[in-house]
Amino acid sequence: MERSMSNLDEIIQKLRDVVEFENAHLKKGQFRPLKETTEVKQKCLTELNVLVSQNSSGEEGVKRSTHLEIIRELLKENEFLMKSAINTVKSAYQQINAIRNREAKVGAYDRFGKTINLPDSQGLRKKLV
Repeated sequence: MERSMSNLDEIIQKLRDVVEFENAHLKKGQFRPLKETTEVKQKCLTELNVLVSQNSSGEEGVKRSTHLEIIRELLKENEFLMKSAINTVKSAYQQINAIRNREAKVGAYDRFGKTINLPDSQGLRKKLV
C-alpha cells in the first residue's frame, strides 16, 4: 500500500509539472510544445483516477486534495488562455473574410445584369453626384 501512495504522489507531481509546463507556454504564445503534453496528461489523469479510488483517506488525502485543487486552477487558467488564442484566430479569419468580401463587392454590371469585377481603386470610391 505504501508503494501505491508514493505512486499517487508521483503522478500528482507529474501532472502538476505538465500543467505548469502548458501554462508557461500558453502565456508565451508557444503552442507547438503542447502537442507533447496531451498524451502525458491523459496518461497521468487515467493513473490518478485509479490510484485515488484506491487511496483517499487521512491527512495525506487532504494534502493531495490541496495539490489537486492547485492543478484544477491551473487547468482553468490554461482553458481560458486556449480559448483566448482560438478566439483571436477566429477574429483574424473574420477580418480576412470581411476584407475579401469588400473587395468582391467592388464592381459593375453589364447590360445583362452580370457582375463585372473591377479592381478597387481610389477613383471608384469617390461619389460622382
